[in-house]
Amino acid sequence: MPYPGPINNHEGATGLLIRSLKINNFYLMVDDFSVNQKQDIEINQNFVQGGPGAAISNIGAKRFEGSLTCPLRVDRNGNLDPAVKELLKHAESPMTALRIDTNHVASHYGITAGSVPTINNELLSLDCVLIKNLKISCSPDDEYVKLTADFVGMIDGRINLEYVAPSDATYLKRALSWLDLDAYREESQMRSLSGFSINIENQSETHAFLMPINTAAFQRNDQIQFIGVKGTKWTGEMNEVMRRGLELHQHIHGGWMVNENLTFKLGKLQITFHHPLFNISDVPLSAKILKRTTSWTKIQAPNEPMTAGGLFTFNE
Repeated sequence: MPYPGPINNHEGATGLLIRSLKINNFYLMVDDFSVNQKQDIEINQNFVQGGPGAAISNIGAKRFEGSLTCPLRVDRNGNLDPAVKELLKHAESPMTALRIDTNHVASHYGITAGSVPTINNELLSLDCVLIKNLKISCSPDDEYVKLTADFVGMIDGRINLEYVAPSDATYLKRALSWLDLDAYREESQMRSLSGFSINIENQSETHAFLMPINTAAFQRNDQIQFIGVKGTKWTGEMNEVMRRGLELHQHIHGGWMVNENLTFKLGKLQITFHHPLFNISDVPLSAKILKRTTSWTKIQAPNEPMTAGGLFTFNE
């Protein structure tokens, strides 16, 4: 029996289309993805020259904000997914270019105050994107090693969207899991590791400069003019199962541990913290198995976020 109304004749968007992305022209299938255009609009409620309270409006810059979640996948040769490598390299060095294509970015490119904002929507490419937060996490209970990224972006060059579809029919890859992990540091082989997470935080500044309305030499728009990076931070956290009588000399008492070389290997991906600044380990007492939690922040050289290889190494 057919459904009544227009639903009988329409073709809905499928989850496979939503999950298909291109990162710097490399195909990526994600588990979750969300992106929306944001714009801060405020009304000045103060009376101006006897006019009504809603006479003055403040329309801020347009920007795109979103998030994605995907597993770390490798091909039959053990090489990491090229799109994931692009995400990791950009998060490590945020001054590099990052472009995201998706089948569902509908945007009104023109200035909001200059025309009706609900018409003239286009499918455009996000050609200037900054990853604000990136997290890699895994534990024995997880199905796979998960990557989560939050990003902010803009349309810089008015590039038409390229519809996203896999270019190779043999897109078959394996997700890395806890069994692919090898972790160690200077004082321990970390065989009792029971979970970890790696975090990259990039602090951003988004500026917009609205031109006068009577100018003829410049087409007005309220897109972000540029994205600035004012700070980076590389942190992590790990859980270890306490083993009776074996943790006396391996309990981290905090501070700067020179040449500690805290290393996590996931297949051919290597994550190395050469000079971590540890917090004191936390060991809560409970009736369950004792797990020690330790967090740290990497001490960065000033030029590390400007070059690749300070945190991620691809042994391919």
